[in-house]
Amino acid sequence: MDSLQIDTGEIRLAINGDANRVIVLRPNDAVFAEKFYKMLGEFQSKFTEYQGRAAKIESQNETDENGVPLNTGERIALLKEICQYTRNQIDELLGAGTSQTVFGDALDIEAIIRLFEGVRPYMQKARAEKVARYTNKTHQKRK
Repeated sequence: MDSLQIDTGEIRLAINGDANRVIVLRPNDAVFAEKFYKMLGEFQSKFTEYQGRAAKIESQNETDENGVPLNTGERIALLKEICQYTRNQIDELLGAGTSQTVFGDALDIEAIIRLFEGVRPYMQKARAEKVARYTNKTHQKRK
């Protein structure tokens, strides 16, 4: 039987070179691209909101007798909230369990930012190529 190969443009990225920890991007899928860029925008808005809340918390610089800020619990709670929110968004986009695959049990905002920074060029390149195929004058002449 003949077989038809369909390249959907899927991009598979191993986390830290581990073939057992892979995320899948589907930049040619318009719905995926829409969700991805929407998530980035929402993350930026949330991050700005969180920065404001963090600044308010950090402006209270009272410490205990050991020099530990009295609001340490608030600081940690805010960081956990940011990370859990973002992990949920990542799982919604890339599939349940993706955050666990990428980050393990860690709630690390820097790792989350590195994920976005690492994935963004793949999405931008793929989307630019996709758009160019439909806006390129040479392509339009072939029609």
